[in-house]
Amino acid sequence: MTHSLHRRGPVEHLRKDFVLLANSSSINKERTRPLLAKVAEIVFEVGPSNTGSSVLRTNMSMGFDREDFIQRITGAHALLSCWSSKDKLREVLRRLKEADLGISCTVSGLIDEVIPMAQELGMKPHTINLSMGILGKTKKLPDEGILEFTTMCGHALISANLVRKGIQDVARGARTPRETSNMIGKPCVCGIYNLDRSDELLVERAAEG
Repeated sequence: MTHSLHRRGPVEHLRKDFVLLANSSSINKERTRPLLAKVAEIVFEVGPSNTGSSVLRTNMSMGFDREDFIQRITGAHALLSCWSSKDKLREVLRRLKEADLGISCTVSGLIDEVIPMAQELGMKPHTINLSMGILGKTKKLPDEGILEFTTMCGHALISANLVRKGIQDVARGARTPRETSNMIGKPCVCGIYNLDRSDELLVERAAEG
C-alpha cells in the first residue's frame, strides 16, 4: 500500500494520522471478499476518520449510507480507512485479530508508533516499506503547508488549488472546517484523506492568513 506512505507534515501531526488497508485474496476471492463486510462493521463500530473504496468509488466525504456500504464492499477487493486516534487504531486491530478473518491488513504510520502497537497486540509485521521522499523537479511542488493536505491522497487526486480555496473559505466563514474537509476529500475515493487532521490544518492555515 505504498500510495499511503508519502504523507507530509511535522511529526506531531503525523502521530495522529494512520491508514489501515484490509485486503481480500485475489486467489480465493469467493471466500475472502464476503469477509470484508465484517471488517467494515468493525471499522464503523470503532469509528474511523474516513473510509472508502476505489472500486465502489465512494468515501465518507460523499455521505454514503453505512449499511449500504457494508453490503456493497463484498464486491470490492479491499477496504481502506484512516484514523486520527492511535487508541482507536489499536482497538480496531485488536478486534480484527480477535475475529481472525484471515484477511491481510496493512498499517501506514510513523514506525515508532506502529511497531510498538503491533508488539503490544502480539502481531509480527511481515514487511516494512519506507518513503524515500520526492525526487525530481521539486520546485514545482506546492509549499509544505499545501502538501500536508494533498499527500493525504496517495493517488494525487486532491487539487492544491482546491485546498487553497478551502483555506480561504474557512478564513472568511463561508464554510465550517468539516464542510471544507468533505469538499476537499471527496476526490480521494480510497477514503484515506484524514478528515480530522484536515479540519485541524484548515483552522491553522486560516488563522495564519
